[in-house]
Amino acid sequence: MSRNPDGVPGGPGIASITKYIPHDSIPHAGGQYLWRHCQALAPEYRLTLIAPDTPDNRASRDRLDLPADVELVAGSGAFRGGRLKPLADLESAWAGSSATRNVRRAFSHGDAPWNALARADVIEFQWSEMMSLAPVVRRRLPGIPLVGIAHDVITQRWERAGEAARWPLSAAYAWGARRSRPREAESFAQLDLLLAFSEKDAALARSLAPSTRVEVVHPGLGPEPGTLPPRAPEPEAPIVLFTGALGRGDNHDAAMWFLTRVWPAVLAEVPDARFVAAGAGPRPELERLVAQTPRAELTGFVDSLEPWYARASVFVAPLATGAGVKFKTIDAMLRGVPVVATPVGAEGIDAPEHFAGIETEPDAFAIAVVRTLRDDAGVGERAARWADGVYGAEAFRTRLRTLYAGLRADSRGGA
Repeated sequence: MSRNPDGVPGGPGIASITKYIPHDSIPHAGGQYLWRHCQALAPEYRLTLIAPDTPDNRASRDRLDLPADVELVAGSGAFRGGRLKPLADLESAWAGSSATRNVRRAFSHGDAPWNALARADVIEFQWSEMMSLAPVVRRRLPGIPLVGIAHDVITQRWERAGEAARWPLSAAYAWGARRSRPREAESFAQLDLLLAFSEKDAALARSLAPSTRVEVVHPGLGPEPGTLPPRAPEPEAPIVLFTGALGRGDNHDAAMWFLTRVWPAVLAEVPDARFVAAGAGPRPELERLVAQTPRAELTGFVDSLEPWYARASVFVAPLATGAGVKFKTIDAMLRGVPVVATPVGAEGIDAPEHFAGIETEPDAFAIAVVRTLRDDAGVGERAARWADGVYGAEAFRTRLRTLYAGLRADSRGGA
């Protein structure tokens, strides 16, 4: 299935093999990164987005507001068209956290959009799962540079989940890490360039594939100048904000931990405070807990988080699992909201002085939140200035375009 809108520019082309088709309100951080990534490259490259044929991607294809061609890969077998997703995900984990079996079959048996890939000057793989296709693409199209964008290193995600879980889940996650490690190493080794979002992730990638060039690209999460509403925290009922796709295990567990272990101590000191978890898909367990917890609320899906960032007095990132840079943390910093985080919530952001607190224990976390509610000491404003220079939209566009131009030049020189 394809869609070829008017206005796709001529010139060099990038084919992006991706888990998701992005749009401006896609409800997860990785999709938002891809949206910014495509926006940065679209003025200079013909874009072709190649993704699994799933209900979500079919809907997103119709919402895509970019000059790009879209190819949806159905493949064959029981998982075709996004069917039996829980089983497809389990099989993907068994295969080392790879693309689902129907997509792997499409690339192995000749049903992938090879013509579109062959026309590209650069082929990129968004997310580690899609990098599982790099070996077969390398064999079929050996002359085209391959780039991987490591939203995180899945092996570390599994390892951390195992450390945080109890048996038997801990054993299952450890098994997932053992399966993914050799697969990621093989996939990374096929690439000409791997982009990581932090020095920490870059070091992990280099340890898995020492011969692959790895570069850090700080994700361009900053808003365009002049587009943000002014900061307007609510002094009478200060908001402690958490954001994310709440159906995801990392975010669900973070919200549950904060509400049960931290929030009572915060309310004891600042009884007018409100905890707001903004995001789609909360699980029933979290809904029940919020209903029973004083001065806590869920927003459900919102079209824009900007009003909540503007009104929040503190942003919390109480994450214990997950890998990679946490976009939610950077988003809050860019908007001038003071951030209290766990070490995982602050991971990859090498500026501890720009946090209102980085704490592991619930009592210390609560103290940092209370201290910031009473007086943020200007930490939010300082963090915003720093974050704009590192994660701002213009810095991101320049870095990404420079790396891709250099890769194409190196490829032509070696031809």
